[in-house]
Amino acid sequence: MSRYHYPPGYSFFGTYQRALKVVKSPLETMMESVDRFGESYSVADGFSGRMILTQDPEFIDYVLRRNHRNYNKSRMVTQKLGRFIGNGLLTSNGAYWLRQRRLIQPGFHPQKIKDLYVIMQATIDRFLEQFPAGDHVDIYPLMNRLAFDVVVNTLFDIDLPADTIAELSRFISEIQEFVITDIRQPYNSWWFEVSGRVAAVQRKAERVREILRGVVRERKASGRRYNDLLDMLLDARYEDTGEGMTEEQILDEIVILFIAGHETTGNSLAWTLYLLATHRDELETLREETLDLSTSDTVAHPRLQAVINESMRLYPPAWVSDRVSIEDDSFNGFTYPAGTIIALFYYGLHRSAKYWEEPLSFRPERFLRQKENTRIFFPFGGGPRLCIGNNFAMAEMALFLRSFIRKFELQPTDTTPRIRPLVTLRPEGIYLGVHPHGRGKS
Repeated sequence: MSRYHYPPGYSFFGTYQRALKVVKSPLETMMESVDRFGESYSVADGFSGRMILTQDPEFIDYVLRRNHRNYNKSRMVTQKLGRFIGNGLLTSNGAYWLRQRRLIQPGFHPQKIKDLYVIMQATIDRFLEQFPAGDHVDIYPLMNRLAFDVVVNTLFDIDLPADTIAELSRFISEIQEFVITDIRQPYNSWWFEVSGRVAAVQRKAERVREILRGVVRERKASGRRYNDLLDMLLDARYEDTGEGMTEEQILDEIVILFIAGHETTGNSLAWTLYLLATHRDELETLREETLDLSTSDTVAHPRLQAVINESMRLYPPAWVSDRVSIEDDSFNGFTYPAGTIIALFYYGLHRSAKYWEEPLSFRPERFLRQKENTRIFFPFGGGPRLCIGNNFAMAEMALFLRSFIRKFELQPTDTTPRIRPLVTLRPEGIYLGVHPHGRGKS
């Protein structure tokens, strides 16, 4: 009998019956499990171990912040994703991760992000000039493209060929799809190897690195200065040696910025437009309150922040993450060994009636008192590994929303969008009516 006291959960055979449901409907299956066992439950992990899944905010905070030194990211991220995108901030652990974080963090200080507002706004303005109006506009691909354009322009501040941009964007989408399939179907991992699927994705990954390598080398050779994130990465120096990153390290971090700064923001913007379209009072209130704002005031505007946060509460872009314990640990009566994976289920927490009044309702005003919600709200993770680009993403989304609702009117359609939980919470089928707004036609 195990000397550890895990949360209640599924037996070995129950776990594998559940796994078939997880492949088809992970969100629903995890919510059903919480209803059945409580906020923390366990499943079999191999023949002898167990994995813990939790939406308990205190447990999440314990893992991410209070005892973070005892937790690394699991091999599902570091190996299954890392073999395609490299050893950057998202996929590294331990001393190497800490060294990289300290090196790159200053480049994402709010004051540094301010220097990128001009590029963000110019990208948004160009995008909105060509935004398609109509009664049935497919919103997600447009938001995905905007977020990608913003990442490309703030990273490089140069014109890349359209086919190159398209290739980079496709790779990000394809890698997500494959990695999630590999994680959810571990019994097929051997087949993905022998059938050549892994090798095919790796070839695409190397092709992307070659494209980015060319950009980096051209920048170095030019001797010109740009006010972009690439210059920040090239200029960054380690405190202990005074040296910069190698070319491979820079490529690792660029790919991470594409992954983390593209899909998540595109998802959030798509869901936010959907929620505003289906809540006319909130749309009109937001429009009235943001008519004559400066760029800095837009980024810091309380209602814009509240609308974005409420959207990310209902549809958190990173809906789940995981950590693995380095040493034996315990929490709230549960005990578990080193090597235990803890899955942190933000989506379930954000929709829990235990912590949120009318949890399925879109009520941005709850975030006008944001301090009350910080311990139960994890849109960017938490603790030392809080997403490094959180200020960047919030600024981008605020600038876009203000510009969009000044220029366009939104109407809902009879189409109900679907949630596709990959690495991020991707929307499908957000079709909205989009027409020029009276005050935005000029």
